[in-house]
Amino acid sequence: MEALSKSKKSLLLRLSPNVRRAWNHRETEMRLKSRIIFDYELLYLEKGGLTLRIDDTVHMISQGEIVLFKPGKEHEFIESIGECWMPHIHFDAMNEDDFEEVPINYKKRSECSGEELRWIREDVLGDSLQIPDVIRIENHGEILKALQQLIHAYERRDLDYYILQKSLVLKLLYLIVKGLESSDANRLSVHHKSLDAVATLIMERFDQTLLLEELSKTATLSVFHFSRLFKQKYGLTPHQFQMRYRIEKAKDLMIYSPLSVSSVAEKVGYGSVYAFSKAFKQIEGISPRKFIQTFTGSEER
Repeated sequence: MEALSKSKKSLLLRLSPNVRRAWNHRETEMRLKSRIIFDYELLYLEKGGLTLRIDDTVHMISQGEIVLFKPGKEHEFIESIGECWMPHIHFDAMNEDDFEEVPINYKKRSECSGEELRWIREDVLGDSLQIPDVIRIENHGEILKALQQLIHAYERRDLDYYILQKSLVLKLLYLIVKGLESSDANRLSVHHKSLDAVATLIMERFDQTLLLEELSKTATLSVFHFSRLFKQKYGLTPHQFQMRYRIEKAKDLMIYSPLSVSSVAEKVGYGSVYAFSKAFKQIEGISPRKFIQTFTGSEER
């Protein structure tokens, strides 16, 4: 948790957005062939409906929903419903020396040259801030207002624009993060019992390999939202939760049973003494055998 917090803080301090293009796009038949982009594109659907594909997932986008197209992720606009109003921006999240040289791309990854592929930015917003591709949040009206203000500033581009555009993109990101946190809090309340059921399942089957997909189905959530909400509730990922529970069970066995370390490792679900010892030391700071000597006073088993 602490390492993640430091990582996020470091990123937030380094954010320095630059807007490549901003405009109010209106289209009655919106289609766009498969492509990647080098930067970010933030699109707000003000009116109409869209069917999009991002990587292998098809999304139905409705009015008031937001899409964050990320660097290097293949996407296409499959079809639209009615007239679509789509205020959107292309931007870099971090200040880049080659910002003015990088164009908006309309080609597939396989069609890009080596030099073009080097323009693909690091996805700090997805990897570090965990902003999803499709954003459904209650405060989307505030985002539309800030987005329109940014588009108007881009069209004018007066002397204050370069400061204003950075502040407005940061405001957009802030509103998105706060909106996602609020949505997570609401989901956490709604899914409290199902998350507890998953935790119970992990504890009952601590010696087995449990796939994330299986656990998310138990909670009746998508893998993304399940992982996010589970960590928010318990402070650990499902894997970390199981590993800590396994080590607690192992400690009980080492203190209150005559089992060897290899037998304890097998009992708590590890395929080898090496893997068990590595996990045990990672959590407890000492080896299993050192734990036995320290807490029981007995010799190595």
